[in-house]
Amino acid sequence: MMNAIDTTLSVLVADDHADAADSLAQIIALRGHRPRVARNGRDALRLAAEAPPDLAILDLMMPDVDGWAVARRLNATARPPVIAAVTGRDGRTSRNLSSGAGIRFHLVKPVDPAVILDVLDWAVRMKQSAAVGRTDCAGRCTETC
Repeated sequence: MMNAIDTTLSVLVADDHADAADSLAQIIALRGHRPRVARNGRDALRLAAEAPPDLAILDLMMPDVDGWAVARRLNATARPPVIAAVTGRDGRTSRNLSSGAGIRFHLVKPVDPAVILDVLDWAVRMKQSAAVGRTDCAGRCTETC
């Protein structure tokens, strides 16, 4: 008998704007996942070190440690999460910086909650795929793809 794969995500939300972070966390919790909220980049890194997330949703323009730096650090871990940026910054430069930091989804505010749900669903599929050895948690193919 095959064990069921846990599809509940641990989601790190990092945004220095409390209302934005809390709204995202509420959407995530209503979908049945476990959000943890950080108000700055330094706290995001601390929370991720304590319990590695399956998905990180980062504001890019946080004080102290920006979202791009947080993403680079998360991607350097043994189990990198899927990373999404939710930001007011658009344009080629911001998107290139996001891509270079390993951010898979660069979402420009205001973000439709349905888009957040799509990102959550995608991260669940990546977690399921990683559980059977087809990808790592960030969605990169392993040798068995």
